[in-house]
Amino acid sequence: MTARLAALLVCTMWSAHLTAGPALSEGSQAQTTEQEKLEAVEKELDRTRSRSGTLQKELEELERETAQITTKLVDLATRIQSREAMITASETRITTLSAQESRLKARLSEQRSALSELLAGLQTLERNPPPPLAARPDDAVAAIRGAMLFGAVVPALRAQTTTLAQTLARIDNVRARLVHEYEEMKDHTARLNESRVKLAALHKRKLELVGRTNDELQELKERSARLARQSKTLKALLAALEIERKRRAEREAIRATQQKQREAIRNSKPKIVFAKAKGRLDYPAQGQKIRKYGAKDGFGGHTKGLFIATRNKAQVTAPSDGKVEFSGTFRSYGQLLILDVGAGYHVLLAGLGQITVRTGQDVRAGEPVGVMGENPARGTLIGDQLDDPRPILYVEFRRNGASIDPTPWWVGNRKEARR
Repeated sequence: MTARLAALLVCTMWSAHLTAGPALSEGSQAQTTEQEKLEAVEKELDRTRSRSGTLQKELEELERETAQITTKLVDLATRIQSREAMITASETRITTLSAQESRLKARLSEQRSALSELLAGLQTLERNPPPPLAARPDDAVAAIRGAMLFGAVVPALRAQTTTLAQTLARIDNVRARLVHEYEEMKDHTARLNESRVKLAALHKRKLELVGRTNDELQELKERSARLARQSKTLKALLAALEIERKRRAEREAIRATQQKQREAIRNSKPKIVFAKAKGRLDYPAQGQKIRKYGAKDGFGGHTKGLFIATRNKAQVTAPSDGKVEFSGTFRSYGQLLILDVGAGYHVLLAGLGQITVRTGQDVRAGEPVGVMGENPARGTLIGDQLDDPRPILYVEFRRNGASIDPTPWWVGNRKEARR
């Protein structure tokens, strides 16, 4: 816009110079040039005003699409965390079944030893059978001993055979259950990876939309600033300011309408007022709580937040609505995210492997904000957890700069971190 305006001004000034001729005084030339500049600025204002309507419609459409993507992100993150919980449960069942199979195999080995002894005894009897009483009545004692031996061996052999058959059947059943659990875990893992791919695509799209919206708004601000600087050199500054005032009023009216539309979209899910949200917040990640607020930290002090051991690459979500105040690496705590949730409250999430939101961005409760890494950040290891290989998410609530106990805020449901 500036280049076009400059070219227009140069052309009009050169035209004025050619047509005026030497007969015009310096004052007349200055007045003509000033009038031409004013006309050029007014034409530029008309073009800007004409384009403003189209631009506002584009911004409204971007706002609606961004809000829809945010809703999809929240739902998709919920499904990812549920799938992670299912995989963890399958791994636990597989571990239990594998241990059961090992015990059955050991028992089968013991039964094989007993059966080997019985079969060895039968083979001995086959090689040295007792004399039949009818054939050799003179050897009645040997015949009776043989009969007693058969009477003792056969029932034992039958009992051992029955036990062996039962053990084999149980092993087959356990193996079938193991195969089923592995197939189910394979399906959960495939669906989890598919959801993560979709999540990454939505994140990219949302950031593109947010960037486009911010670029358009910045362009409007810069255009207004340029117009004000150009108007300062003109006698018609007051008229230009009046025009600009009307345009500001129009923009404010449009912005107010947009704000109402955004609030209507965002209020499709009630906004969480943090100070009144006790007992309503979900944990930001699936995992095991290994330290609560106020517990001994193993170094002579007490913890100021909650420590949750998670799976590798576990999904992390915002526990409450808020604005991203800080997003980035912080000392030995890995990736640190600070959310301003209003009324002097802040939520700190540390130990992440990757953060997917930017400073200044608004987020909703349940919206994905990052993922855990594959190893714990050094700053999140305390006390007897120094050798824990799992990623650890550190959660701290603050009010007016002081840490507070987050326990009253959590709700117990399917997303609750395991104890």
